[in-house]
Amino acid sequence: MPANEQALEFARRFPGRFIPFVAGQRGDLGARNRHVWQGPTRIGDDFLREAAEKLQSRRYFGLGEFILKHYAYTNFGIQGGNDVDLPVDSHLMHRIAAVGVKYNVPVLIHLEAEPDQVTAMTRLLDTQPRTKFIWAHNCGRGSAKQIREFLTRYPNLMCDLGGMTATRQRGYGRYWPKHTPWIHPIEDGSAKLFPEVKTLFEEFPDRFLVGTDAAHTPALDFYVERIMRFRELLSQLKPATAESLAYGNAERLFGLK
Repeated sequence: MPANEQALEFARRFPGRFIPFVAGQRGDLGARNRHVWQGPTRIGDDFLREAAEKLQSRRYFGLGEFILKHYAYTNFGIQGGNDVDLPVDSHLMHRIAAVGVKYNVPVLIHLEAEPDQVTAMTRLLDTQPRTKFIWAHNCGRGSAKQIREFLTRYPNLMCDLGGMTATRQRGYGRYWPKHTPWIHPIEDGSAKLFPEVKTLFEEFPDRFLVGTDAAHTPALDFYVERIMRFRELLSQLKPATAESLAYGNAERLFGLK
């Protein structure tokens, strides 16, 4: 079953618990087809037409995840693909952003917050102030200072916390899959939020979303552990902030409340 239709089936089986997006992780939009992002192409046109048709049904609630800056990995025997370095401030991404505005749905982007990517993301956000963007993995695992600057400057930006817990399964909550100077975890590895991250969450309680990033079937073995770790992290916040991050912000973003 194609990914988009599978998502609808999960939503049908688990009403209120599964929120389908129009999938952005597609081979024809991947690293080998960089040209698709840089200018008008048949592949890009076909994707945008398909996305619009699905969003018109009102059964999908977002676009993405679009993998733009990503490092290859092997995790529990699963090969995570090759390195990806696609332009975020690109012809196709601007067209995707326009579709998001038309159908009032967010656009989810995976982009490591490295210097060149941060500069390009700034240009995209400057140009598309009406698009609701979700920047995966705590805004690319940026520093609290950098994220504060982005959230202050761009009211249309939210940060997803998918995979940001430091559990037994390797994931974005650690210096993984490649250790770079621009990676900033949110916790110390023993379920304690770093003080600057806690302060950031309290300053912007309406701009973060909890997420598990269970990208592969083996990751489901660690699902309960990830949820319990998030509960430990959220318990360190004010109750209203914890509720917003846990579910309130998602309900508002997806029009479920």
